[in-house]
Amino acid sequence: MSWSKSAGDLWSARLGPFLSKVAPKGDGRWSWQVFRDDADNPTATGIASSLGAAKTAAEQLVRRSGLV
Repeated sequence: MSWSKSAGDLWSARLGPFLSKVAPKGDGRWSWQVFRDDADNPTATGIASSLGAAKTAAEQLVRRSGLV
């Protein structure tokens, strides 16, 4: 997956039918979300202790889905 950074430390990546988003929380943790086919609600969400951990969790979910 190739991640791109937006304003305000927001990260996103698209792979197959999935769009992954990672954003910082106010307490130093990172929130990740995975959307499928431009849905309004995420397919999966989570909280991670670092940016790298959040990206890894989102990537693993997408790659293990069997749709990519």
